Amino acid sequence: MNILMVVPYFGGNRGGNPDVVDLSHKLEERGHSVVVLSTSFGNDEGYQNDQNVKVFRLKPMHYFSGFDYGVSFPIFKLQKLLKEYQIDVVHGVMEFGTQTFSAVVPSRLERKPYVLTIQGANITSGSPSVDALMTTFDHTVARFLSVMSKRIIILSEKLSWRAQKIGASKSKTRVVPTTVRYRDEFDPAHYDSNRARRELGLNDKTVIGYVGRLVPLKGLTYLLHAFERLRKDSHDIHLLIVGYGPERSLIESTVSKLGLKTTITGWVERRNVPYYVSAMDVLVNPSLTEGLPLTVMEAMAMQKPVVATDVGGTSDLISNGVNGFLVPSRDTHSMSTAINTLLFDPELRHSMGMTGRRIIEKNFSWDVIVPKVEKVYEEALH
Repeated sequence: MNILMVVPYFGGNRGGNPDVVDLSHKLEERGHSVVVLSTSFGNDEGYQNDQNVKVFRLKPMHYFSGFDYGVSFPIFKLQKLLKEYQIDVVHGVMEFGTQTFSAVVPSRLERKPYVLTIQGANITSGSPSVDALMTTFDHTVARFLSVMSKRIIILSEKLSWRAQKIGASKSKTRVVPTTVRYRDEFDPAHYDSNRARRELGLNDKTVIGYVGRLVPLKGLTYLLHAFERLRKDSHDIHLLIVGYGPERSLIESTVSKLGLKTTITGWVERRNVPYYVSAMDVLVNPSLTEGLPLTVMEAMAMQKPVVATDVGGTSDLISNGVNGFLVPSRDTHSMSTAINTLLFDPELRHSMGMTGRRIIEKNFSWDVIVPKVEKVYEEALH
């Protein structure tokens, strides 16, 4: 089967959608031919052969720094790829991607079935103008996408409401989760946590960690205020923030204002993320919206307990009190209480971490996921 994946960002300097990158590799391994069209960031190559996956990256027409997002409408390029590589199925990832919904037009012109993956949930951002734009998008572009798609993939049953909101029928919606590289990159056996702490200057500290982009919807300011509550009970805690983004200056000023012991790494290559996670005692995911959060899965694979907001499909990963704690979004009191419980109980941290790893190994494997994706493609074709 010849597959064209269209996604706003695909590896490269942006480091985006590592699960989609892995899925493309797994499909190639199973004998399919995969072509990817994405957006370039920085000095990304325009064309790259990535483990036999043919990746084309176009420079965005416009870049929104506040959203860390590039806009482009590569309709003619998509039509050219469809013909040149004799594409059978078009797979668009992330309904908000301008590249993703641009692919609908050429796929219809060439009579190729279109499959859409909805990665997250559209919620209010707190900005009236942004919320108005998102609502308009849902009633127009997203609804058009759902109608044009032969099949729609959601990452969790709990995100079915999102598909229904944009007009997708249950008959065309399929639940297919994703996973992380738990057998190699995110294997705690490959890392010395004590060494990582020494090298990061965090000896004798209890480390609370965050991994992800520094953007408003990740809710990082709520974590900072929760951390401020914690320092009253312990002077030996440190916050390790791994990531970059347009909110960095705001976060740095908040850290300075509150007097928090914090390290912000800035940009980190994807392959180095497990090193930083190994130095953490607890990972916190304070997001306001999620699909099936990869950073939570990565922490679980690294045997770290997780405190996460109960949004999107996060509860598919975290069983409250078993391998971590779920808290309401924007609730700094509940967040600090959950973190505090783990700070003073090393045995609980260890048992939750071990349980999290087992959940990933048992329930999330490419050996199970890839055949499900193939089945969706076959349904769309027939």
